[in-house]
Amino acid sequence: MLYELTIPALASSRRVPIERPDALGISEKYIEEFLASHLVELIPEEQLMLLAQERQFQEEADILALDRKGTLFIFELKRWQSSAENLLQVMRYGQKFGRYTYVQLEAMVQSQQRLEGALSTRHQEYFGLEAPLKEQEFNQDQRFVVVTNGVDRDTLEAIQYWSRKGVHIDSLTYKLYQVAGNPFIQFDTYNPELDLLMEVNPGIFIVNTNRTYMDDAWRDMLGDGKKGKAAAYYDRKNAVRRISKGSTVFLYHTGVGVIAKGKATGGVQITDYSGDADEEFFVPLQFEWALPSPDTWSSRAPKAYEINASTGASNRFRQTVFNASEEMRDAIQTVWVARKG
Repeated sequence: MLYELTIPALASSRRVPIERPDALGISEKYIEEFLASHLVELIPEEQLMLLAQERQFQEEADILALDRKGTLFIFELKRWQSSAENLLQVMRYGQKFGRYTYVQLEAMVQSQQRLEGALSTRHQEYFGLEAPLKEQEFNQDQRFVVVTNGVDRDTLEAIQYWSRKGVHIDSLTYKLYQVAGNPFIQFDTYNPELDLLMEVNPGIFIVNTNRTYMDDAWRDMLGDGKKGKAAAYYDRKNAVRRISKGSTVFLYHTGVGVIAKGKATGGVQITDYSGDADEEFFVPLQFEWALPSPDTWSSRAPKAYEINASTGASNRFRQTVFNASEEMRDAIQTVWVARKG
């Protein structure tokens, strides 16, 4: 529910009604483009590893992802009102992709994500597992998520029915509002682990160097060690849009630690990547400090476990971009100062 606070007469605060897309002149295509460009906020990277997105003219689910146990998550983005037929669509995808072997999953990811190396190895690194899953452990179970503008009674009853049959189906709804004549959309990040997801924004960000998919992207981000950039690519490229000029940015290299600290000197810029038009979004950085040589990483880079131990938190650093607290910023800086010699 959304309310417009009326101060001082708080009891008279007006509830803002939920609107239908057609009432706001919002087309199915607009919703589709919006959801596709905000995957970083819809799909929790700390809990799910994105495998693939729908390609035009292909019979595919909108999003496929894996959790740390190898369970396959199948997302269907329904741009309009929910209906029981939506469940039939997502379950058809389940019938198709639920039969995929490890080899088929790996081939799909390599074709879409330019995955370098084995899927099992990248999955292990992504979730920080002590050992990679066995091939037969991948895709032993599936979970379905329908993203839609509301859930009707028939759909809710169908979800409850299939849940009793052991079929895991979740519904994630978004809502549309109109405030002062302008359309607004509200949605929450899907949360399969039922953790408490807090959104904070003190202007401090951790940006992953994307080692899982691009082994050498860090070189481009570190630049000459004085000036560089915080970048994101392809389906995750919009993640850097939340970084504004003047923000503090740390670059984190998976399996290593924080390898640079800088200040954003401008807004988001767009460029081509590997011959693909407009597939890299980046924010230019001026570094306060950086570790451009891998030879120094093991001895000098602040590690994720050290930062979490200092803050008493359990932050997951494998996300493309996430907001950091002032306490985390200070913890990273403390470790850096102690080691810089």
